[in-house]
Amino acid sequence: MKFKVTLSQKLDQNVPVTCVGWSNTEEVYSISDDSQILSWSVSNNQPTKIAQLDKDLYATDIQFLPRVGTTLGKHGDLILVTSADGKFHIINKTGRIERSVDAHKGAILVGQWGNDGTGLLTGGEDGFIKIWSRSGMLRSTVVSSDNSIYGACWSPDSQSIAYTQGKCVIVKQLAPNTKPLKWSRSLEKPNTGSIYKMSWSNDGTQLAGACANGHVFFAHVIERHSHYLNYTASLSERKVVTVRNIMDDTVEYLELPERVIQMAMRYDHLVITTPSQCFIYSTSNWNTPFIFDLKDGAVNHLELTEKHFLVIEKKSIGIYNYQGKLTGQPRWPNMRLDYLRAVLFSFSNDTLAVRDVNDQKSIHIIDLSNNRYTNESSVLIQHSAPVIQIALDQQGPSSCRTLAVLDKSRDLYIVQVRTTSRSFSKLGRKIDSFKWNSNINILAAIQDAQLIVWYCPSAAFNSKLLHMCSLQYDSPELGRNPRINDFVGNSVSIRRADGSLISVPISPFPELIHKKIQDNKWSEALDLCRSVNNDMVWACLAVLATQSSSETMDIAEEAFASINNYEKVIYIQYIKTLPSKAEQKAHMALLGGKLEEAESILLHNGMVFQAIYININMHNWTRALDLATKHKTHVDTVLYLREKYLETLGKSENNNKYSSLKESVTIDPEKIKEKITAEENRIRH
Repeated sequence: MKFKVTLSQKLDQNVPVTCVGWSNTEEVYSISDDSQILSWSVSNNQPTKIAQLDKDLYATDIQFLPRVGTTLGKHGDLILVTSADGKFHIINKTGRIERSVDAHKGAILVGQWGNDGTGLLTGGEDGFIKIWSRSGMLRSTVVSSDNSIYGACWSPDSQSIAYTQGKCVIVKQLAPNTKPLKWSRSLEKPNTGSIYKMSWSNDGTQLAGACANGHVFFAHVIERHSHYLNYTASLSERKVVTVRNIMDDTVEYLELPERVIQMAMRYDHLVITTPSQCFIYSTSNWNTPFIFDLKDGAVNHLELTEKHFLVIEKKSIGIYNYQGKLTGQPRWPNMRLDYLRAVLFSFSNDTLAVRDVNDQKSIHIIDLSNNRYTNESSVLIQHSAPVIQIALDQQGPSSCRTLAVLDKSRDLYIVQVRTTSRSFSKLGRKIDSFKWNSNINILAAIQDAQLIVWYCPSAAFNSKLLHMCSLQYDSPELGRNPRINDFVGNSVSIRRADGSLISVPISPFPELIHKKIQDNKWSEALDLCRSVNNDMVWACLAVLATQSSSETMDIAEEAFASINNYEKVIYIQYIKTLPSKAEQKAHMALLGGKLEEAESILLHNGMVFQAIYININMHNWTRALDLATKHKTHVDTVLYLREKYLETLGKSENNNKYSSLKESVTIDPEKIKEKITAEENRIRH
């Protein structure tokens, strides 16, 4: 990836341009030392004069007020301008000054709106960084140093700031009693003269700069690459995408009418967006793409799945099929598209997951199958810690859709989003990055500077099985701080700290087993395991067989026997002796770690006592009592068994639900034993 730079026409050789700021992705404002505000069109690099400021106002920085939600709000397009006399000014888009505040001694070198638009920061030659309200009231002075502050910016969540101090970049948390982070970067001096200010466009594809010699430079990112299987798409020019097939070395040149903003390649399709249109190419036909017009034009995110793709624009969100037809416009509570980052939402064929803007522990789950998108139709999942990354698996039925969640403690969990309990199962700790495979439900992660691949993440209920179903790859070639770049097929692409890519191959057999089971070809999956005769593939088959709704007890029994899990073999043999199919399915679900599903099967078939009893066997005492109370049966049985359990442990009752029922329910051990015997006899017959 690199920049291609173009220079504007020089308006006055003796007047330097001191600052630039993006109004939108197609327009840049600049202020020069002659106090003129100019508007530049990115398409032709031609300026338009907006206003003439006071001759004594020497601007040092400019930024537009961020748009909140999908509208400008009551404040409209406000511009923050800082100046060399220590003041900052709030200006409207026509150039009229709405408010001026005396903020620093000496020049203000940087001014930045907060991401939510409710406040701003300023940094000056006096070494102070101050935070102000939008009305100009001082909130706090967060930094006081002996060095001038030449640059500063907010974090995406507005909870910390990054600023320059000497040769260091410092990240300071705004929370009290937190230490700042520092690191140093090398400095390159191009031969184009001094560059006073640089500003990124909101879509992250363009850069504008203010130069001392009077030029305004514009740069756009080129040589971006998107890889999928044997295809590589590269942005070779501003309006040209080159697609290379490495199998036969053929090259296709796709010329677009406008500059490329976003592009993504997945599932035999290449999707490209420009400021006004979206182009959908198929790998089988590069000549005739499907084209549709965008609503807003500024596309911030593009996410592809097997059947649909998601387009997030400045003000709207849409789901399209690969013929360009709009199939849905999902909504959820606290919807803020300007706050969305790629790691905070995930998209699959039937589900959209989004982390809440205000509550970092909450995740919204939107069902995309019913085509009815309202705030009330989304489901909320609550985690115990702040969430920093989420990802949905891409394959399998929607009823088994699994969400991977990485929290602030760097612990990785999975949760099935379509179940009612939505319990979290922990996969690992000290996770730096992770990614689902695009074809099958296999998860790869960087854990403590080594690569780990979980071939069956659903085995998280059993740590021994989870370890057997995983690959740990520890090699010096990964280097320090590696990150997972992509995970397609049987290869994990890893980005090293120096920017280079390495590819780590994994075993092809788990993918074959997953695919055969998806196609309900259990006998072929069993034959494959017998041929390979490896503990890892047997463990994968054992987990998938126990969690399947098919008649797979014999396969699970053989798989567990092959990895010497004899206690599970004995349990499966016991399950085979149970008189009803419902009980057999329930106990197989229990063996697969699905207590909720086992309970549901039993209750659906009228086996309330059995549903209560499996919760007791799992020491899920509160749920057992809730079931007994709800169905008004065996309350005394649960209380009696709880009492015997505590006597064995030598402990007293500490559950308020049990304590409150002890006085009102009569416990007769003989009658309870008779009831249990009667239930067991009824099941057998």
